[in-house]
Amino acid sequence: MNNNLMPLSMLSIGEKAELVDVHGGHGIRMRLASMGLNPGVIVEMVQNAMPGPVILGVMDTRLAMGRGMAQKILVQKV
Repeated sequence: MNNNLMPLSMLSIGEKAELVDVHGGHGIRMRLASMGLNPGVIVEMVQNAMPGPVILGVMDTRLAMGRGMAQKILVQKV
């Protein structure tokens, strides 16, 4: 595993990262793809306060997801 990879949920507010991989089955990969979260896309952490959801900026859109899903998404800071 690349040492620069980390779960999406570990990003701080304002940090940007490239989505690299998703640890999960076909269902979660398809769900994320339908939201525009494919490998290579750049995301920005908008909100990451416990215990609430993670809110991301993706292109001109904001997406909210639970922490469990955010843990399965591997990113690399840019």
